[in-house]
Amino acid sequence: MVRILAATDFTEDNKAVLDFTANMVRQTGGKMYLLHAVEPCMMDAAGSMAADDMLGGFCTVPMVDDPADNTVLAMADRRAKALADSISKEWDIPIYGKAEEADDIVDCVHDFCARHNIDILVIGNRHHSLLTSILLGNTAEKLVRAAKIPVTVVPCGPKAK
Repeated sequence: MVRILAATDFTEDNKAVLDFTANMVRQTGGKMYLLHAVEPCMMDAAGSMAADDMLGGFCTVPMVDDPADNTVLAMADRRAKALADSISKEWDIPIYGKAEEADDIVDCVHDFCARHNIDILVIGNRHHSLLTSILLGNTAEKLVRAAKIPVTVVPCGPKAK
């Protein structure tokens, strides 16, 4: 069975990545994995944010009674699982959803691939400006360069068709 990972940042732009991956999984009879990497700086910053503002929409996931389960990582994990459930129902395919803490997004994604024997990684590319790519780097490019498995890059954002 082919195992295909879609790395997601929960943005609307990323729907193209999720749909592309789900379609590929349906055609191959494989299994889809969905991963969201949460950087520690986001978790630290969230401590000073109101719950409704936390990370631009995590609060679409219900808060729970236990404060330990309302951390950014726990909420992201619930969101990843809910998104996986939604895609699973929409496409009628098996999906495993997970959020993990990531000191480095590239290392997190590739470590996940190794731990789960992922065969293909699917990522999105938003076509940032040249200046943004030079100053901040491009996560998609870094993921491709560090890959030990095939990577499919799906165009996302307003410039994608």
